[in-house]
Amino acid sequence: MSDLMRGIPFKNLLINTLNEYKNTRTCYYVPVFDFKQDNYTVAGKPVSLPIGPAAGPHTQLAQNIIASLGIVKPCIYVSDEAYNTEWSTELTIPKATEEYIKAYIILHILAKEFNLKSDFQFHISVGYDLAGIKSTKIDTFLNTMKDASDSDIWKTYIETVLDNISLFENVNAEFVNNLSPKISELVTLSTMHGCPPEEIEKIATYLINEKGYNTYIKCNPTLIGYDKVRDLLGSNGYTNISFDTSHFEHDMKLDDALNMINRLINTAKAKNLIFGVKLTNTFPVDIKNSELTGETMYMSGKPLFLLAINVAKVLSEDTDGTLPISFSGGIDTHNINDVLSCGISPVTVATLLLKAGGYKNLSKLAQLVPENIPDKVDIDRLSNLCNSLSNDTYYQRKQARQKPEPSIPQDACFKCKTCVDVCPNRANFPLEDIKACIHID
Repeated sequence: MSDLMRGIPFKNLLINTLNEYKNTRTCYYVPVFDFKQDNYTVAGKPVSLPIGPAAGPHTQLAQNIIASLGIVKPCIYVSDEAYNTEWSTELTIPKATEEYIKAYIILHILAKEFNLKSDFQFHISVGYDLAGIKSTKIDTFLNTMKDASDSDIWKTYIETVLDNISLFENVNAEFVNNLSPKISELVTLSTMHGCPPEEIEKIATYLINEKGYNTYIKCNPTLIGYDKVRDLLGSNGYTNISFDTSHFEHDMKLDDALNMINRLINTAKAKNLIFGVKLTNTFPVDIKNSELTGETMYMSGKPLFLLAINVAKVLSEDTDGTLPISFSGGIDTHNINDVLSCGISPVTVATLLLKAGGYKNLSKLAQLVPENIPDKVDIDRLSNLCNSLSNDTYYQRKQARQKPEPSIPQDACFKCKTCVDVCPNRANFPLEDIKACIHID
């Protein structure tokens, strides 16, 4: 299996997805179905489904966004809890821009052709400091996501669709030429652990005032403090997880975060924009059992949910439930309904997409979305959810840590059941070729 991430040429991606959906009503084997969430909005715009893939190295290619796929590499270890030593992107900024544009155009084309809803939203992510975000390459990325009409990539791919207009029954030249080039109006600021609070606030203020983005900041689970984290993990059996106080000392403190959040809420209101938080970043822990190489890895999955939902509680209590919270800390089929019912939305997943089923797990989540999502956080309900976790055996650690064996052999492309679900390389083949080369023992 290749360690490199390779995008699919736009025309191939367009034709492959079009033909597969016609034949099987799937996109890269992920079932597609229409879903309607009434009266649900993000940043003032309606959205049918409040879930999606979170930013990660396995969610960044256009086919990942459309389908999407899982990817297994030596930098990620998933068991009861999950760990990684990976950056959230492996693409250059121009390549990331191209992949977003490819996915955005094709999703709109597929929605029009097959009468599917197209009220999805792209929520982009940037980091790590103000100087970098003001650099030419990031500024170009932000400007292009706000309006891609002047981008050569946008123009080229729109022309490609027009050149192949005969492929469609319901897509015509007028629709293609009138497709909105405004790819994203929402951005999440993802900073490194230890980033000073004043730097975070400067960046968020810049994104709101100067770039005109609805802005979220990703917060760290360390906000609830060392003692609380140690108690939550230890009481649920995660005594194997090794960490000290260093990250708690270097990360933003709760009081600083609360003061900053309230200031940024007012900054955004003055611009008729939305400010919110993304919960949470991964949690840095020590590598003690050769799970991965290096000294530090980043925890996600079930134990991160215990921390993230408690961060949501303290932030919501301080803001009377009015703070928009996007949630990505250990969401799965066990908790998605509870979290959304509290008014915490949208939710995104990354670790879950690396487990058996890959992106098919998004379909399972979609079926568990409640009919109505509160327009603000229900603090009482959220508090009850946090209190219930100590009696929920689902969050009790179930296995002793062992040195992991690779879940997919490096030469096992198209050779095993798991590979069929998560292998990234299958995206580079037309549907009929995939069927021909898959072998299930």
